[in-house]
Amino acid sequence: MRLFRSLSAVFCSMRPQLGGLQASSGHARHLVAPVMRSLAVLVMVATGLGLLACSETELRLIYEEPTFYEQPDALAPTRWTDTFQQRTVEASDILFVVDSSCSMQDEQEELAANFESFIQTFVNSSTIDYHVGVVEGALNADDSENWGILEQLPDGSRWIDPDTGSSADDKIAAFTEISNVGTDGPASCEMGLQAARSALSYQSYPGRPNEGFYREEALLSLVILSDEPDHGQDSGDPLFGGGGCGGVHPDEFIPWFLYDLKGQHNQDLLVFTGIVGDRPGGCGDSNNGADEGAGYWEVIDGVEGNFLSICDDDWSEFLTQLGLESAGLKRSFHLKRSPSVSSLSVTLNGVEADSAIWSYNPITNAIDFPVEHMPEELAMIEVSYFLIEDQGSTAPPE
Repeated sequence: MRLFRSLSAVFCSMRPQLGGLQASSGHARHLVAPVMRSLAVLVMVATGLGLLACSETELRLIYEEPTFYEQPDALAPTRWTDTFQQRTVEASDILFVVDSSCSMQDEQEELAANFESFIQTFVNSSTIDYHVGVVEGALNADDSENWGILEQLPDGSRWIDPDTGSSADDKIAAFTEISNVGTDGPASCEMGLQAARSALSYQSYPGRPNEGFYREEALLSLVILSDEPDHGQDSGDPLFGGGGCGGVHPDEFIPWFLYDLKGQHNQDLLVFTGIVGDRPGGCGDSNNGADEGAGYWEVIDGVEGNFLSICDDDWSEFLTQLGLESAGLKRSFHLKRSPSVSSLSVTLNGVEADSAIWSYNPITNAIDFPVEHMPEELAMIEVSYFLIEDQGSTAPPE
């Protein structure tokens, strides 16, 4: 730049003389032209040098070689953790469907005797708004208008709620009253699935006897108690007149229960429990036994429901856990990502859980606990796992 400024100064100082030469003669003009061309070349050279000098740093940056670091062949798999806390719900509707055929007296007494185990979660809570109702499970095929009507308490009400009586004992006494549905129901049409559907749909419509019991926003726990298969779709037994019962088939009941009752995406608000005969072949003996709960078993499988053998000697622990689940405590915890199954690890309140008390359900992508091992209220559940998309990845060497 200094050279450029010097040449410019020289050129400017010569302009008067060169101008005089131009004015004096043509010969002088011949002398001026070479000088001007020489100065122009010098100016161009100087300008180029100046530009190079100004951009030297930028050019070094543009062409500077980047630094490359060696990369591992595979990145480490991602360890993902989902955290849950066990919580109760604000509202819960519990419907018991009790078989009223002639062989059910002992089972009705067993249910009433263990109701305290079930209801304790609700009476100990000051926040859960609950409804508990009972309907008969043995129905008259010719009287569908009265299928699914809730049993009535002495005061005329049709369900137990927080305002029933003034104590837990009052609620237990009320349940003993309505769960004793008798044993004179039709022996050919034990159809608990139809009784439940009628109770929660037609009989709950405005103006019908059950209006107000079922609430769409509340959790629903449906418990069916029977020592017989569900006869809803039987073609009819000639011994009892030959006509069919006309009830709902399990294949129709399952989608209604899962998708129609609460809507497409509210399965977490549904609990189904069958207290029925074991499979295969039923349970007990000819004096005090039960047939396999066919029909109910299809629903238990189809909606991932609970099962208690009706022949079991002690119902108290099961009903305690079912009461917790009916209060909204969950058995299934849905994972946020797809896990590599072999990498799954579950902890309860910071302690690793035995894999015998939980299982992974690939259909729902959830960790499931059986009702007897359901995490207690406010428990913290953590599930950690490698992501399935990282299957086969290896950690880089240290």
